Amino acid sequence: MSTRLFSFSGEALGAIEWCDPVAGETLVADSWRVESGEVVALSRHRTRFCDSARQHGLDSAALHAFWDLVIAAIPREGSWFPRVEVVATPGGATLRYRERPAPDWLSEAVVASAEGDPRTTPLTKGPDLNALMALRRSVAHTGATEALIVSPEGTIVEGAYSTIVMIPPGGQELRIVPRTVPRIPSVTEAVITDIAAQRGVAVVEAHSALHDCEGSDLWVLSALHGIRVATGFPGGPRLSPDMARRVEWQAMWWKTRERLP
Repeated sequence: MSTRLFSFSGEALGAIEWCDPVAGETLVADSWRVESGEVVALSRHRTRFCDSARQHGLDSAALHAFWDLVIAAIPREGSWFPRVEVVATPGGATLRYRERPAPDWLSEAVVASAEGDPRTTPLTKGPDLNALMALRRSVAHTGATEALIVSPEGTIVEGAYSTIVMIPPGGQELRIVPRTVPRIPSVTEAVITDIAAQRGVAVVEAHSALHDCEGSDLWVLSALHGIRVATGFPGGPRLSPDMARRVEWQAMWWKTRERLP
């Protein structure tokens, strides 16, 4: 099943029969997993996308109309990974929707630290996606499926396409990258930390160097897969993956899902 691309005219979504799928700079993008018409934290994805889109001159009325059309267009059966985007065109910022089938769920990842940080807009999802995919590919030769961005000070910032959470030995807290660090405001992290608060689990904001991960359980978070456990770290610390913990928390994350309106 292939991707279908639509452009917003101001009143309707029109199918784009052909175009270069990477033509035009991506200014903003957001995506989320849909299973049989159900999704986790859709309102948070909407807020993140619309807040960023307004910075490119798109008004609230247009964004609301576009969003409602996209939600109505998402199939209610099957597994989907829809993407909304703002793209730079000669006529100005344009809203587009990609109807995409979702890949299979993954529960594990192998991480590796990457060289450099290609991000130009660390607080906005979209402009750096191609550069971040290249970063992920740069560590693939190690067997890694995700690249970690490390600060000049040697602390973990985020994954190329993910947010990183650490559970230190003992499993008594969730350690997240400080929110003051420039990084994508993660919807999945927000849901997980909400669950932690409800369960009385401490959430600690801390700068973590690679050696701090020794013996820890490392989570790789995304809206596509929820929680993946890092099962390996080529050239890095020895991890202690806890699949039973992942199963428990993944179930709680997915339990927050709601039906599409």
